[in-house]
Formats: sequence, C-alpha cells, structure tokens
Amino acid sequence: MSSAWAQTPWPANLVNPQASPDDLSLPMPCGGAMVFRRVNIPSADALDDRRVQLGGAEPRFAYAENPRSDYVGGGFVDTKTKNQRYYLIGKYEVTQLQFDALADKCPTASAEGRMPKTGVTWAEAVYFSGRYAEWLAKNAAAKLPTEDGAPGFVRLPTEAEWEFAARGGVAVTPAVFEQPAFPMPEGAQRYAWFAGTDSSNNELNAIGLLKPNPLGLHDMLGNVGEFVLDPYRLNKHSRLHGQAGGAMVKGGDYRTGQAELRSAARAEFVPVDKAGERRDKTTGLRLVLVPASLPSAARLQSVQKLWTGLASTASGTAQALADPVKEVEALAKATTDPALKTRIEGVGTVIKANIQARNEQRDRSAKSEIRVGAYLARKVMEDAGRIGKQEAVLKALSEAAKKDVQASISSNKENLDATLDYMIDTLKQIGLDFPVATTATQGELLKREFEARSVPGYGPLVDLVVKYSQGARSGKPVDKPALLAELNSIEAKVSKK
Repeated sequence: MSSAWAQTPWPANLVNPQASPDDLSLPMPCGGAMVFRRVNIPSADALDDRRVQLGGAEPRFAYAENPRSDYVGGGFVDTKTKNQRYYLIGKYEVTQLQFDALADKCPTASAEGRMPKTGVTWAEAVYFSGRYAEWLAKNAAAKLPTEDGAPGFVRLPTEAEWEFAARGGVAVTPAVFEQPAFPMPEGAQRYAWFAGTDSSNNELNAIGLLKPNPLGLHDMLGNVGEFVLDPYRLNKHSRLHGQAGGAMVKGGDYRTGQAELRSAARAEFVPVDKAGERRDKTTGLRLVLVPASLPSAARLQSVQKLWTGLASTASGTAQALADPVKEVEALAKATTDPALKTRIEGVGTVIKANIQARNEQRDRSAKSEIRVGAYLARKVMEDAGRIGKQEAVLKALSEAAKKDVQASISSNKENLDATLDYMIDTLKQIGLDFPVATTATQGELLKREFEARSVPGYGPLVDLVVKYSQGARSGKPVDKPALLAELNSIEAKVSKK
C-alpha cells in the first residue's frame, strides 16, 4: 500500500490550473497535490481577532442571513511581517481525483478527475479532511506551516472562515466586503458558474476555469456548494438562533441564478431522509489549513496571561480597589457565604466581559481615527502638489493671464491651511483619547490592511500620524510648518519611486 501511494506527480493543470507564485502546494498520496492560499488577518497577539459583519440585507433571506457580527482569527504567525497572522484555505474545490487519492487504490490521473467532488455526505467530508490531515502528518510534516513548532492540519472551514475568505478578507475595503458578492469587474460569468446558458448551462464545471476572487480563490460562488464545519442555524436578528439543525452548505452552485449569487447564502443540508444518508450532486467541499489554538505549553502560558489582561481597565495606573474587577475579586474573597460568593463572581464575569468589549471598541476607534489622519495627510500632500504645479505654470504666463491662476492658488492655499488645521486637531485628539501602546499597535494593524489591499504609499503616513499623536499625548505641540515639510518630504520620496 505504501508503494502504491508513491506515484508519478499529476499534471499541473489537474492540481493548479492557474498557478501563482505565493500558492502553497501540499503533497497528496498517489503523486497528487492540493493548493492553498493565505488569508491574512492583521493581529497584535494570539487573542486578537477581527470582528466582521456577515450575512446580507436581502429581506427574503433575513430568517437565515440577517446581518450579524462574528469574529475570525489567524492562527499562524507571519514571522516576516509585524502584527500579521493568517490561515490558509483551498484555492480550489476538492476534486474527484484528490478525493479518490485518499481511498485504498490510487486513481488514474485524467482530465475527468479535475471536476469537483460531489455527492458526499458531511460525515464523509469530515472523514476525508481527517484522513488527509493524518497523511500529511505522517508523510509531509516538513512541508506544513508550523506554529510554536507544531505543524498545522487541515479541516473543513467554519462558516466565518469561509465567508471572510469568499468576500475578499482584508484585501478589500470594509464597504466592498459587505457587498452581496466580491467585485466582478469583467462580469459575473467570468468569475462564477451559475444557472443559464451564458454560464454553467446547468452543468458542473472543472476547477480553475474562471477568474478568482480578490484573495486568488476560485469558484467560491457557484459551481458546487461547499460544506462548512458549523451546523445550520436560523438567524434571530443580530445573532444566530440557539437550535442547531443539519449541516451547512455555502456558496450556491451551478443551478443558482446569477441574481442569487451572494457570499451570505447559507443552505441547510439535512443528513438523512427516508432512503438513508443524503447525497447531492451539487454539494462538495473545500479545506482550510490551520494550527491548534494551543500548540505548545509556552503558548498556553502566553494565552493565560493575555486572557487575564483582556479585562484590564486602563494602562496600569488604576489602584487596586479603584479597579472594578479587583474590587469584585476582593469582595468575593471576603465573603464566607458560598451563595453570595457565587453571585459576586458572576457579577465579576459580567464586568470583565463589558471591559473587554469596551477595550475592543477602543482599539477599533483608534484604528479608525488613525486612518482618518492618514487620509488627511494624503489630502494635504495632494493639495500641496497641486499648488506647486500651479505656481510653476504661473511663471510662464503673461501678466494678463496670471490673475485667475493667482486667485486659484490663493484659494487652494486657504483650503490647504484648513486641511492642515483639521489634521492637527485630529492628531491631538488621537493622542488625548488613546494610550501610546494602543496607537502603536493599531497603526501597525492598519498598515497590514493597506498592504493587503495593495494601497501604496500609506505606510509612511500611518507612521507619521502615530508619531505626531504620541507626541501630542506627551504634551508636545504640533508644529504646522514642520508637519507640512515632513509630508512634502514623504511625497518627494514617493515620487522618486
């Protein structure tokens, strides 16, 4: 059996028909392979996750898809980029060839094997992921990304992981992320297989024939529906209902109408009927590659310390009994009544949760304000550049023609000065509202977001905003000419590139 699992590598078009340099290809039995793509999530530490808005606003599907907040986190640390974590997700749907490679006999590598695997039960999808994870651990551990020295493993994605990736993650702006589907500038038929003669013709199609989403993932919408790890739940306005039903399928399939393609789509897959286990010709799967939450004893100690700090009320300046968490803890220790002790500890848990929520809101607000500061900095640079061009043109004009240009320059200078004042007020407010550690961390996370969206030139502006706001917090006034000179210097460096 072991010799049968070593075979001539499959042709590249069966594994990765649209290869990219940053793909991660992992081996499979029988000479096969499966390709994964990174899903970056800017994160400060192991307990830092990202709040995302899932679901959609379509009233017809509100019972299942009404907008709600959820959270995603990246388990792997990017050792080359500060404050960057990630998980990986299959670039393509699992194919017939890949599914059969984990069977007892190696399949023949053929073009038919490039079709997505369908007709599986949720239990079979989970079993396949488990068997592949086991094979990788035994045969290709050195090729797996690691976290704290422990290799990752494959499984079905959670709904939040799937939908976050389907929408484009941090590679798109929040406004684009919350649209029904990821951007399809060349028309939906170039990105998704949906019902009708101008797309799927109501037939299953091979992987990788169409264009990918912003994260380089193919067929996230249409072609085949994909199982996720979570069970199906109804929506109860801003949260999921407490009853868990059957399995959940995401993404729609080749029978889905173009108007119905949406990242929020979630269908219940009842696992059995009168005939026994249910199978559907339009339902398949896609895997994610993740690490354990606690891959080592060192990580456990780190998480315990971080968890304790989640309910910290401030930056270490509070006295012991001025801190409500410590006050409640002191009261719980002081009482000898078990029932009262339990009630006091319950109050403490509520207080900790509220403080944690407040801290997370503070962090999001800090990042938003730093973003505003960076946008204002860009506006100042653009206005200053426009004035410079006008002044250059002015020298070549006749005296009669200079009047209108001079008036425009004067008006633009007034606008520039007003924008500078607004920016300085923003820098001061950031400094007054947020601790140094918060602005430093959120500035780095914001830089990761700009990088993920391929928005050039904002890294130095974020650094400038953080530096000046921290100076304002320490009481240092913002020097307007010095700020403008530094922005002009940044613009000159960018122009040279």
